[in-house]
Amino acid sequence: MTLKQKLQKESRNTIEDYALRFACNVEPILFEEAQNGKSKMQFNLDEKDKHIVTSPIFISAVNELLEGVKVEVVQVSTKSLFPSFKKEFLQLSWGDLND
Repeated sequence: MTLKQKLQKESRNTIEDYALRFACNVEPILFEEAQNGKSKMQFNLDEKDKHIVTSPIFISAVNELLEGVKVEVVQVSTKSLFPSFKKEFLQLSWGDLND
């Protein structure tokens, strides 16, 4: 195995481990939100972990782990002096109540 392959494997393992921990920690929070009648939730992206949370590997793993919950990174325009400024969030949604 080349150094490049080892590094890629290490990165993938780190992201998948992070996704597993995230899914386990967020599941009770989602139940709480659902009990309040909500059907989606947004999380601020911490700059320190943004490269992990926005990774397609992370998104795919969390989508698998939270069966049926859609996980995606969304951009929301914010009101500021700069009209084109957008903030990114990790959004988890489980459909509207008519589904």
